[in-house]
Amino acid sequence: MQLRELESQFEELGVAVRFVIIGDRAKADEFCGKQGMAERCIGDADKSTYAAMGLEKYNFFKTFGDVAYKARRKEAKANGFSVDIKNSKLGDASQLPGAAYFDRHGIVRWYHAGTHPGDLPTMNAMLQEIRALPRD
Repeated sequence: MQLRELESQFEELGVAVRFVIIGDRAKADEFCGKQGMAERCIGDADKSTYAAMGLEKYNFFKTFGDVAYKARRKEAKANGFSVDIKNSKLGDASQLPGAAYFDRHGIVRWYHAGTHPGDLPTMNAMLQEIRALPRD
C-alpha cells in the first residue's frame, strides 16, 4: 500500500510525510515530480541528512549475495518500481536508506536504518509504527 492510499490516515495523526532525495532542489523536484510529489521532497546534495541520521553506505559487492536485497528488488519490480541506473551515481546507489518519525518538538520517536539499498518499511508498516507510539 502506497502513500496516496494512506495519506488521510497520516494526516489524521498530524504526520507530514517528506522524502529526502540525494541531489539539489532541482533534482528532487524532477525525481519526485514524476510521482506528483515534488512538494514532499527535500533535496540533500551533500547527503548531510543521511550523515546526521547515521545512515551508512552499502558495500555494493554484497548485492551479488545479499538474499534480503535480492528479495526486495524482486518485490519492488513486481510492484512496478526500479532503480534508474543510468541517472544514478554509484555513490547514490550505495547510500543506505532510512526512515524516521519526528514529533512536533523535533524529537526522533521512531527510526529505521536500512541494511541494504531496498530496506525501507512499507508506508503501511511506518503508519503502524507511528500509531503505536504514545501521543504527546
